[in-house]
Amino acid sequence: MKGFFEIAEEQGIEKGLKQGRTEGRAEGIERGADMVSELNTILAKEGNLETIIKANTDKVYRHELLKKYRLLR
Repeated sequence: MKGFFEIAEEQGIEKGLKQGRTEGRAEGIERGADMVSELNTILAKEGNLETIIKANTDKVYRHELLKKYRLLR
């Protein structure tokens, strides 16, 4: 049978893991938004409105463009 401190430690570890996952997701979303924003800026400077629209609606195409412009990190 587990003691109080073992149970508290397990709960603390689980809480920390959950918080880490939440923070990691938030950072990933922000990083992704930054990359798309940078891509849109590049495409806008090139005058590629059609490309911007397609990149914003087609995930595969957007990924190809992110690789092409070396924005994936």
